[in-house]
Amino acid sequence: MTKYQFSKIKNVHYNFFSAERGFSSFPYNSLNCSFNTQDSYENIIENRNLVKDMICLNDLFFINQIHSNKVFFLEDKKQLSSKLNVDGVVTNLKNIGLSILTADCAPIFFLDLNNDIIAACHAGWRGALNGIIENTINKMIEIGSLRKNILAIIGPTIQQHSYEIGNDLVIKIECTTEYKSKNKILVEKSKKYFFNLPLFIKHKLNLNEINNISDVEIDTYLNKNFFSYRRTTQNRKSDIMKKATGRQVSVIGLK
Repeated sequence: MTKYQFSKIKNVHYNFFSAERGFSSFPYNSLNCSFNTQDSYENIIENRNLVKDMICLNDLFFINQIHSNKVFFLEDKKQLSSKLNVDGVVTNLKNIGLSILTADCAPIFFLDLNNDIIAACHAGWRGALNGIIENTINKMIEIGSLRKNILAIIGPTIQQHSYEIGNDLVIKIECTTEYKSKNKILVEKSKKYFFNLPLFIKHKLNLNEINNISDVEIDTYLNKNFFSYRRTTQNRKSDIMKKATGRQVSVIGLK
């Protein structure tokens, strides 16, 4: 599968938005879409409305991401106002953009071409290790998808050369089936370990019989057009400014 594989499918609108073209000012400049920041409410609403207009969908559906393995099935437009502590969402509704906020974690989109079922999940190391990916796939299957029909695409996320991790996380990763099958998930350089989150996700997908996978291969840490929590906390001196990291949004919806 090629990069941005969904772009050729007429009834699907999706985009991995960057930090650019929004209304927020420093330090959130400019397309910050997260209320879990000190950015103004008005800026965030304007940014979200801009995203909705650019992607040409009637509504955006946001979840309160908590680095969990919980997944929600959005089956009725009356649920759009729900405030849910989950990290994945599945739907077969039209004109609703499933929206994932990130600043180094991976947004992942799923699409079942045969049944018009889509899903989106938020996968950092914690969610990826604890089951958010397989739980999202299983929720799609519960409502009629078949594994062989599901496509997946991994959005902008921190890449291995930028992702140094500590020994506690190294131990957790080394216990996983994904690590045991593909040792490039961890690389050691000068007694430091670097984690390949996108590769871990790909092998997690493969183990769950999802083989149509694409990856945009954008490093949020190195690419300054994207928000990066790690880059912000490393480069800003004051504690207040370290916490001032915006979140880009990734959106997928059926038309």
